[in-house]
Amino acid sequence: MIRLAWASVADIAIIPVQDILELDEDARMNLPGTSSGNWSWKFRPKDLTPAHAAWLKKLTETYGR
Repeated sequence: MIRLAWASVADIAIIPVQDILELDEDARMNLPGTSSGNWSWKFRPKDLTPAHAAWLKKLTETYGR
């Protein structure tokens, strides 16, 4: 799905960082309809591995984003 978004003709493609990092539901930022436990997950720069960065760079260069 990320590749499809990057390949689209849209001016902007937005992908949640959790999807780029291939994280599961434990990395959700919020759960609609709940009043507690939201916004506890935070992105840390060290979470973006060299492999993730290289993959994202390749997609970005391939699709001119």
